Amino acid sequence: MKIKFTTAFFVLASWVLSVNAQIALAPSFVFIGENSGVGDLFVSNTGDQAYEVTISFAFGYPGGDADGNLVMNYSDPAAFAEFALDSMIRAFPRTFVLPAGEQRTVRIQVLPNQRRKQGFFFTRMKVLAKPQATEVIQEVPEGIGARITFNFEQVTAVFYHKGKASTGIKVKEIVSSQSDTVLHLKSHLQRLGNAPFLGSMTARLTDSNGNTVAQTQSTTTAYFDVIRRFDMNIAGVKPGNYNLEVEFETRRNDMAANDLIQAPNTLHKSEITIK
Repeated sequence: MKIKFTTAFFVLASWVLSVNAQIALAPSFVFIGENSGVGDLFVSNTGDQAYEVTISFAFGYPGGDADGNLVMNYSDPAAFAEFALDSMIRAFPRTFVLPAGEQRTVRIQVLPNQRRKQGFFFTRMKVLAKPQATEVIQEVPEGIGARITFNFEQVTAVFYHKGKASTGIKVKEIVSSQSDTVLHLKSHLQRLGNAPFLGSMTARLTDSNGNTVAQTQSTTTAYFDVIRRFDMNIAGVKPGNYNLEVEFETRRNDMAANDLIQAPNTLHKSEITIK
């Protein structure tokens, strides 16, 4: 008697997956125009078989824990009531078959009766792709067959705002610690305004002459007050006292400047001792 097992593999990502995933999304984030109420997502099948694609929405945002690690939060009723985009939008089409080597445009549209609503809104869009030719049979000893299907799920953010929107960052404090050749920085951030802060962080370590001896840069977000952790490689930095400058700005390589709610740069300076 032959027994078959079915295993599904789900790959989650907020960016375009590697070619092994077969399904690619562009752009990495969807911004719905305030005037048009429409945003587009391009779904491409780079593989050699057709995929069944399903679009769904789930409100969530990147938060953080007490150690500054990024943690996705999909359970925040208060934030959902104020900022959720889920009930305001629809995807057309929501389900479709994408043949090998083809591309499909998915239109994300704010419903007409929701267009008058003022504020900044967001959600997460999930794109689940299942191969139409589903199974690969592998024979193993004892007459057991393994039937394997690969399902790929990618997640991206969707944003929409109407009316006045503002954002910004206030640095409450930066707590530092050192382990060997790594400087750990935990930035306690207060988000200003009524919209998430989407931008980048640059940390510089300078000596008494103003020379930069170490530097790190990363994209960052602050949907609400949050702790963000950054690590700086300080290999080769001599023990001593230094100046630490941490700057936050609304600029990212993966987002167009006109899509971002702009804010003044925030620069936090402090003194630090490298051991």
